[in-house]
Amino acid sequence: MAQMKRTPRPAPPRAAWGEFVALPENASALRATRRLAKALGMIRRPVLPNPLVLHGPSGTGKTLLVQTLVTKLSALPSGSTAQILPAAELPRPKPDSPAELGDLCACDLLAVEDLQHLPVKAAAVLCRILDDRAVRRRLTVLTANVGPAGLTKLPRRLTSRLAAGLVVQLEPLTAVGRRKLLARAAKIRGVRLTDDALDWLAGRGTGGGIRPQLGKLEKLRQLGREFVGSLDVDAVKELLKEKDPGLTHTDRIVRRVAAVYDVSVKDLLGKCRQRAVMLPRQVAMYIVRDVTKLSLPQIGKAFGGRDHTTVMHSCRKIEAALKTDTKLKRTIRELKAELG
Repeated sequence: MAQMKRTPRPAPPRAAWGEFVALPENASALRATRRLAKALGMIRRPVLPNPLVLHGPSGTGKTLLVQTLVTKLSALPSGSTAQILPAAELPRPKPDSPAELGDLCACDLLAVEDLQHLPVKAAAVLCRILDDRAVRRRLTVLTANVGPAGLTKLPRRLTSRLAAGLVVQLEPLTAVGRRKLLARAAKIRGVRLTDDALDWLAGRGTGGGIRPQLGKLEKLRQLGREFVGSLDVDAVKELLKEKDPGLTHTDRIVRRVAAVYDVSVKDLLGKCRQRAVMLPRQVAMYIVRDVTKLSLPQIGKAFGGRDHTTVMHSCRKIEAALKTDTKLKRTIRELKAELG
């Protein structure tokens, strides 16, 4: 009697790839990115669809997936190079100075983030970069909040190049997906939540992303430090309740920046000149000026009665730092996305 051969079951997907958590909503994007990472580690790289376009709502993990890819690449012994560049900051060299794009064309991996913010005038430059990298067989990853067909403000000569590669969507997060991410984030931050609190927090998501819930989780970390035991749903609701219904936009920015940098609002608005307080104060002023219509004197008044020249100096300091400090650039971009 012939024995039937058993078909081996496929291995279950890993729970995480670096800091990136695997979910059904991001499975296709994770698979495509890991395949790209594997190819970058090979001496003779296979031909892959190029470029790779990752798109999905804000907060679904596009940036983290790109950062994880770059981290994996930097750990390879091959000495491969990578660059991450916000689309809004794509250089636009003069026609007689193409050398300015040399590094962007030559690096092994180029990641261009947030294509929806690409200036229309820079579309021709990105087309030139993509064409040059395709000839050199250099891999390119691009992110956007919508797919190429939805980038209607950009010229077709660019969107057709994007569509010719591999386009993968990160689906909007479900309550189950948000709960899994929140449970992991709460553990990392040391916030103890009961199951019903996690369910409630995960069920209040909008827009398909996780950032609003992470903001609430950070607030719980700040407000629940003296709470004994795990926070249940009633405690979470009480802690997240707005004490001041008339809270202004500037107040919300100040409180959020203070929470991100782990300083008190009192110190941020006070006279303390320590580096640990000065930087978040300057960041808060910069964001207030960028996302509100307040004048410099109005901003100075909101920050403890400071002179408008102090506000101007703070904003210029941050603008200068953004040119070289990628960590600061990422922090401000995320804060503006949450508070804008």
